[in-house]
Amino acid sequence: MAVGLLCRRVEAPTEREWKSVKRVMRYLATTIDRKLHLSSGNEMELQCYVDAEWAGDKTDRKSTSGYVFKLGKSPVAWSSRKQSLVALSSTEAEYVAASHACKELLWLRQLLDDMGLPQTAPTMVYEDNQGCIRLLESDRCGSRTKHIDVRHHQLRNLREQGVITIQYCPSEEMTADILTKPLGKERFRKFTEQLGLQD
Repeated sequence: MAVGLLCRRVEAPTEREWKSVKRVMRYLATTIDRKLHLSSGNEMELQCYVDAEWAGDKTDRKSTSGYVFKLGKSPVAWSSRKQSLVALSSTEAEYVAASHACKELLWLRQLLDDMGLPQTAPTMVYEDNQGCIRLLESDRCGSRTKHIDVRHHQLRNLREQGVITIQYCPSEEMTADILTKPLGKERFRKFTEQLGLQD
């Protein structure tokens, strides 16, 4: 996450950004022995944690999407990416993030099926924005959401087809939060542990 934010400022870095680069380098040097530990077990259900930081880029006001897919308790795919459009609300930013995550979800479900691990139940998608959940579960577009691009409404189709189920997850438990914004030390440590990064 931090590297992505700093890369956005590479053309004209300020003193503050240079200090941030040094801080990232110190972090990397002190955590060089950390590894991604995968859990063993019989739990082979795919689940997704998706989040967005609304209008986090102070220059162009674009949002950042992040998602983490876990198979059982082990992370198998993740992404942190600046959205290509300017979202007009946090609900829209979260909805766009969920749409991007579900593109990966379809590919992962097919891959698991090809590997002999078919996902027969809907994939649980955890979301921390109640407005996004209401929009996904609604069959109408209101005045505040009618501008959202049609391509993002594939989420509704996936829900209706039984491919996904969406469930509220409090922000304090949202693993994908680590991929969308800078966090304090304790939350950062908590989410890196949830991702399976250990010494």
